[in-house]
Amino acid sequence: MAYTDIAITAPDSAEEGELVSVSARVTNITALDLSFKVKIYAVRDIYAVPEPEEIIGSFEEVIGSGIAKTYSASFTMPAWDTIILVMVHRFVVYWDYDNLDSKLVSLKTKAALSMIVPVLGIVALSVLGIALVAKKKK
Repeated sequence: MAYTDIAITAPDSAEEGELVSVSARVTNITALDLSFKVKIYAVRDIYAVPEPEEIIGSFEEVIGSGIAKTYSASFTMPAWDTIILVMVHRFVVYWDYDNLDSKLVSLKTKAALSMIVPVLGIVALSVLGIALVAKKKK
């Protein structure tokens, strides 16, 4: 049974190179004031063990019973979809895994938008050309 509840706030998508702000709201849902370690990662693969360079925030503090704390971090969006991973450990007699949550930040590509404009232009010219040819045939 988890001792915490986690809520992640982050954008659904971001462009490569954009600074992405993330926050994790961790609520102690027990009747005890406990020490918690909260680590926030920005990872490419949720199934791989997080690398040290993927950690974007690390916090350790006592969270009172029923109290929620918000932890903030940021990262620069890489050229791929990124998963925000929040891992919480609790200290009762020793440090132990408690809970985790994740949220996907999809890569927004500028190329997709820049391709639409030329395609729309070609379509418009084609329609205009067909209309001119049809008008000449009358």
